[in-house]
Amino acid sequence: MARKELERGLKEWERKERVATLTRIAAGMRKDGKSEQSIQTALKGIYEYWKWTNNVKDHMPDLGNPANSEPPPALSNEAPGVLLSEVETQPIDWLWPKRIPLGKITILEGDPGMGKSLLAVSVAASVSTGRSMPGETPGKQGGVILIAPEDSSGDTIRPRLEAARGDPSQVLLLNTLVTLDEKKIKIYDRPFSLSQDLDVLEERIKQMKAVLVIIDPLTAVLGKNIDQSRDQDVREVFTPLAQLAERTGCAILIIRHLSKVGSANLLYRGAGSIGIIAVARLALIVAPHPTDVKKRILATTKNNLSEQAINIAYRIEENEVGVPYIQWLGEDHHDVNALVSNTPLSAQRQGILRVLKNSKSPLALKDIADRTGQDYDRLRKTVHRMLVAKEIASPARGEYTTIDHPCMTKPTDDNHNVPAGTTETSVPTETTETMETSETNVPTETSETSETSVPN
Repeated sequence: MARKELERGLKEWERKERVATLTRIAAGMRKDGKSEQSIQTALKGIYEYWKWTNNVKDHMPDLGNPANSEPPPALSNEAPGVLLSEVETQPIDWLWPKRIPLGKITILEGDPGMGKSLLAVSVAASVSTGRSMPGETPGKQGGVILIAPEDSSGDTIRPRLEAARGDPSQVLLLNTLVTLDEKKIKIYDRPFSLSQDLDVLEERIKQMKAVLVIIDPLTAVLGKNIDQSRDQDVREVFTPLAQLAERTGCAILIIRHLSKVGSANLLYRGAGSIGIIAVARLALIVAPHPTDVKKRILATTKNNLSEQAINIAYRIEENEVGVPYIQWLGEDHHDVNALVSNTPLSAQRQGILRVLKNSKSPLALKDIADRTGQDYDRLRKTVHRMLVAKEIASPARGEYTTIDHPCMTKPTDDNHNVPAGTTETSVPTETTETMETSETNVPTETSETSETSVPN
């Protein structure tokens, strides 16, 4: 291990020395009035000569070996590529276990108004102070670089960071860069661009000792010549960005909106090319809670590095001066696929969820029908569909409640000692036979003419 580290150090030193030599040669040629084209030609020739001499050196015979023996094949130091045997095996390191890995790209997506930016600032606040991440997982303290050109730093970003108990001195805003227009002889601020400024980003990561970069939103920083719907354009930006993340060991969290076009697979709901989600190693999504307009659910839609994390719920609150912050509420077991859709819940389903939420204990079908005023037979079929879709739970036969009801974390009563978090997704015994005889004629979800849709 020490030998490999020494070899890497020598190679890096040699590269820096060569860059310094080429810089001196270029400066001398410019001083002598040589053209830029001739300078570039000379530098390329010198570099090619160095590569050739290294190649000759690497393939010189070993005089200490017998004449008839052949040394094993070796790669030139200047040849592209690296043998896998030279790669050091490393474990996955996490900024937020099972949700945000270090040295990788993570996508955070959701519909507008879901609080994605607020969630990102909350994570940044925890990192800036080294505080534990939600779920009481160990935190990692370090610098944060925030690229968020659409939010005001003075009345939005800093107040939100402070409301989340973050340290502003550990967060660097990198929304603009100072640029010289040599033709107009003018110095001005231009927006940060992923397609042009990755070298600047890497320099700032090192200066800040950053462990987290937040890009919010993606469309604002791709660059004016990059089309996020073209896979080739996206990969030209994201591949170097992924390499930067790996070199620096920094977690990169990118926020983007969901597209208006619905899809059964949440991986295809994000705006832009599929190449965006393909390059990311992990993807998170924010979904609305079905019964509480202030609550959100954070779920994982892609994880190439570990098992998926359990959904976690949070509520958006406001402090005494009206600045929003996130209050984490713990695990949540709703099916996010059913919540993130373009089709809102029907009035019948919303009524059932409202009654179940307000009840102190699970309810039987008859009780639900009495409290909602819905027709029993139609309600029975609707409850069945909601159970299959994991919109509700059945902690005991013939009884129903919401997924996150308090009764789901403790025994329901003396007769039903249901373990914490247990749900029965099958249809209760006493209603199975009647459901089987009538379910063949049950209209599909899209054809329930009596269920009037209610806007979000």
